[in-house]
Amino acid sequence: MTHNVLHRGYGITIDLSASDLGNPDRPGLLQEIHRNYKPDLLYCLGAHEYGTVCPGFMTIVEKNGRYHARHVTRGEVSETAGESELHKALKNHTAEAASREGFSVSVEDRAVHGRRRTDVTVAGASGKKIGYEIQISPIASGSVDNRTRTAVDDGLTPLWLVTNENSLAIDRAPWARLNVQRWQDVGSRDALRVRGGVKALRMVRCDWSTQRQCPRTGTRCGGWHATWESTQAHYDDMVRMTATGELVTLFMRARAGRRRGWHMWVKPSDKAEFLQGRLEPDPYLPASAAGSTAALLPAEPLPPDPHCHYGEDSGIRAELARPRDSGDPIDASDWLSKEPPPEYRSTWNVGGWEIPGDVVAARLALDSALQHLKALADTFPAGADIAAGRIDITHADRERWLAAQEECRRLAAALATHPWLPATHDPFSARRAVFAAARKAQAVEPANGTYQPKRSSP
Repeated sequence: MTHNVLHRGYGITIDLSASDLGNPDRPGLLQEIHRNYKPDLLYCLGAHEYGTVCPGFMTIVEKNGRYHARHVTRGEVSETAGESELHKALKNHTAEAASREGFSVSVEDRAVHGRRRTDVTVAGASGKKIGYEIQISPIASGSVDNRTRTAVDDGLTPLWLVTNENSLAIDRAPWARLNVQRWQDVGSRDALRVRGGVKALRMVRCDWSTQRQCPRTGTRCGGWHATWESTQAHYDDMVRMTATGELVTLFMRARAGRRRGWHMWVKPSDKAEFLQGRLEPDPYLPASAAGSTAALLPAEPLPPDPHCHYGEDSGIRAELARPRDSGDPIDASDWLSKEPPPEYRSTWNVGGWEIPGDVVAARLALDSALQHLKALADTFPAGADIAAGRIDITHADRERWLAAQEECRRLAAALATHPWLPATHDPFSARRAVFAAARKAQAVEPANGTYQPKRSSP
């Protein structure tokens, strides 16, 4: 990587370590580069000036609070004969599925300007046009960006259909993934289930009944956090729903600029609930370029670096080193979370200890699990009878017992390792105070069956 790169459009050298990029007469240059991405716009200075052997073309990345220019591979890998047959089968099936629903379909749609050829274009409701890019072979990320931008500029909503969980098209544009590898399977309904790309909004309770730690506090906040979970659909249904507007695109930017973000197809109601009147981020403008560049770039520029560093270890893991579509839920708590109940927000004053509400809630959760374990044990035969072989318990009963024991151990460990306890000067007395606070909390039971803690005194 380097911080100096050639801008071929203007014929200038960009210094990514300077707040003005070394070109004070061109304000907003970085935003312009990101907003109008072209894969052949930025070029390696070393290759330009010294003729070194490298791919030449570069892209801008962010690492450790600085911008850098990194080499990229441009172009696509040719499809094999088998992949071409699968590509053709998926293209024909997409067109037929849309035609059956009464939509106007164009195959191999070529734009007048000649920079775009879309596999299938479906004219949907209210003038919406879905442009299907069926991508079976590997593709460079720059090619995805360039073709997506061209489609958007032409008034299309792109939909990249992929069959590989590591495809670089995933999350660089609206996408969907099928788990079909042979053209012969395209006619099978089970083979055309959408495995990724379609999401549903779920609000997950952040309390001690779940093993998921709070993405904000690291313990449990008691509130509700938004997650996007994969939901399976049939591809034919997706073709219809994207054309009618029953599924719409949504882009969610990742926190701290660690990656560009996530593209997904969601229901309009989920999108409205998630955004809550906020503007959807521009997926083609990185978070660091959305505002002032001066907030990120260092004040002191680095020395000029006209050399090529192709092949050197940049410290950035290659994009293909991780599965881009893992199927795991996407944490959206930075965008949407709901307030915790009063018992998590209150502070308990017991024996001179100021005890956070979530600590008391953790103690109550452990008490409830222990009571459940005891009630379960009371339903089992006496241990002496089991040991003597006079009676036995079923496999299902054993599994329930083991699960209840494991839940008690988990909650006990969570309480013992809560950050508040180790920070106290007397952990033993603090635990006793927590136990007393939990007893006080249990004594307050409103009509709805949940306790409402209040500030207590010794």
